[in-house]
Amino acid sequence: MKLPLHSPQAGFNHRNRDCCARLESDGMDMPRSNSWTGSRSHCLRQVLAVSVSVVFFTLAGYAQRTDAPLPNAPRPTAMLSNSTAPAYLPTAGEAMAMAVPVRPPSASAELNASTMGDVSLYTIVDLALRNSHAVHIAEADQQRTRAIWMETRDIYIPSFSVGSGLGYSYGFPLGNPTLFNVQSQFLAFSFSQPDYVRSAHAAAKASTLNLKDQRRQVILDASVTYIELNKTLAEIQALEQAMADTGKLVSVVQDRFDAGLESKMDLTHAKLTRAQIQLQKIHLEDHADELRQHLSGLTGLDPGALTPASSSVPALPDLDFQGLLSKKNSAPAVQAAVATADARMYEAWGDKRAESRPIVYGAFQYARFASFNGYQNYYNHFTPNNIGIGINATWPIFDRTKHDKAEESAAIARHDRQQAELVKIQNDEGNLTLWHSLKELEAQELVADLQQQLAQDTLTSTITQMNQGGTNGQPVSPQQADQYRVEERTRFVGLQDAQFNVTKVKLDLLSAMGDLEDWAKGSAQPSSDASTSNPSALSQ
Repeated sequence: MKLPLHSPQAGFNHRNRDCCARLESDGMDMPRSNSWTGSRSHCLRQVLAVSVSVVFFTLAGYAQRTDAPLPNAPRPTAMLSNSTAPAYLPTAGEAMAMAVPVRPPSASAELNASTMGDVSLYTIVDLALRNSHAVHIAEADQQRTRAIWMETRDIYIPSFSVGSGLGYSYGFPLGNPTLFNVQSQFLAFSFSQPDYVRSAHAAAKASTLNLKDQRRQVILDASVTYIELNKTLAEIQALEQAMADTGKLVSVVQDRFDAGLESKMDLTHAKLTRAQIQLQKIHLEDHADELRQHLSGLTGLDPGALTPASSSVPALPDLDFQGLLSKKNSAPAVQAAVATADARMYEAWGDKRAESRPIVYGAFQYARFASFNGYQNYYNHFTPNNIGIGINATWPIFDRTKHDKAEESAAIARHDRQQAELVKIQNDEGNLTLWHSLKELEAQELVADLQQQLAQDTLTSTITQMNQGGTNGQPVSPQQADQYRVEERTRFVGLQDAQFNVTKVKLDLLSAMGDLEDWAKGSAQPSSDASTSNPSALSQ
């Protein structure tokens, strides 16, 4: 069992690495006579040596069975797929693609293969969590820290090992002729190990919180990108209508200019309006392609198949600043920083106790000695069965390395504690900034909404007056109606931007409060949008 560096058991194994049974020399360089003299005993020894060699080579040949890699073959790597065939690292002349294991079809591949329609927010977030490399890294870290925690606990459980020092010898005994031996050792008592266990447990908790924080970031990224893509497509559609209206406006002004009813400045102004709207439309189309590509990287879906469904976005709840303040320390990043600081603190306590506190190990060993080597002729009271049991207690008196290690651990603990306090302060300041920006953006949204309503009412009134032949004897020209249509569409684009800014800040605040994943779970998943029969990553 390989223990962490801070575990005292690792030092015990290092100090007692020579206590294991060893294969002794055959003693052929020391020819001496013993009781087995004569040609008959010499033949028996030769037969025994040949028999042992045959058994050894037979076992070695069995190890080279067909389903095992050859000696010159590359070593197998960890299995990353459900296949039972081993994966091998490529040699120097092979392509790196050969090292990539064959993986089963993913949820995104099955969704791409199916008939695509509007993709819901639930599906986007679910696939983003399944395909996120950051989430997979955090999951691996969680498994690693949990294994370390169990390792520090299991050091109290006795470990057992079986070995053998079987071999041929001649002459005076050079070691123990061990047929086989059984060894066991365990930690019996330590002042430091309980602190190491607490440290590993706090580290496992921190990794779990880091995983939660990574999931939160992925959900936030996927949700904001999805909503922004939906907003951008709506703005492109509005600008396409504005482009058609500006085209009519330029045509009308051109005809009136040719008839001498409009000035060249009016014609230039109409063309400038059309060019500005066209430029804005090109910018939004490029931005939509970038958003689709980003969602494709998150989910693995084809960018051309990403069409958001606005009805799948759940309504955002009303946020309370007092509730946000009450949850200022519930952010996963803050909790993870506190747990990491606790882990360092417990480790520093353990190192400080290890500097001057005793430690006790238990040990047991059974060895079966061979009698065919003739060692009983050289040792009185030779017995084949041998048992040893006892303890190994160590009380450090003076050890500068342990003192320096304790000082190092204490400094790291103080550093991480201050880092956790800094994360708390930054989190509180960020939440306050978001809350202030939300109130300002909501006011901007109200202004944009009123401007769009005013433009809509002006357009409606203008069309009504044009159909009625004008107002107060003054006719309303189609040119004026086209101008109001363009202005209404432009105000609509501005309203969409203002609403998205408010939505983005609200999502950031939901993420800071730790309620973002619950909000994402509330998004309805249409039956036609179910990609796979696998359980949702949002339900984990």
